[in-house]
Amino acid sequence: MIRTRRILIVLAGAALLGAMMQTVPDHNSVVQPFRSAVAAGGTGEARSFRARFTGLRLADRIAFRRFGRDLVRDSDGLFLIADIEAEARVASLQLDAVWQGASGRRYALSHRAEDIPRGLESRWFQPGLINRAIAVFELPEDEVAGGALVLTSGFTAAFDSALHLAPPAGPAERQPIIRFEP
Repeated sequence: MIRTRRILIVLAGAALLGAMMQTVPDHNSVVQPFRSAVAAGGTGEARSFRARFTGLRLADRIAFRRFGRDLVRDSDGLFLIADIEAEARVASLQLDAVWQGASGRRYALSHRAEDIPRGLESRWFQPGLINRAIAVFELPEDEVAGGALVLTSGFTAAFDSALHLAPPAGPAERQPIIRFEP
């Protein structure tokens, strides 16, 4: 009788431990930024910055001047250009952006558009000063509709906030080429 009771206690403990292991979130889901959804045209408030998605443009090619040379880039998909207004809240910081497509896939900033005038990767945002920037992504056309711009602090994104900004209302106009001037 005593032996049966001990075996039942051990089995109940093992079952409880197994249930806890199945319901506890893993490390990747625990260490994520705090997600805030922002409606089209709205300003999002994160812990260390605030931002607004002001415009969306689509292009088959982009052109810009870098180090005295004119560059033209084309894509098998299309270029999505997101216009952003942002400001830091506490200290100077850089922002990072990804485009989360309709399928849930995430697209990083295009490295082929580095050093464009007003490019997000080269901008520092200051407290109290609204600054404008451009984020350029390369992606398939079917990932634009239903997608969102995700902005995070460039350095402490895992423990900060992530703003999921809905694109401005209305269809984005697709152009054959967009030229960025300084």
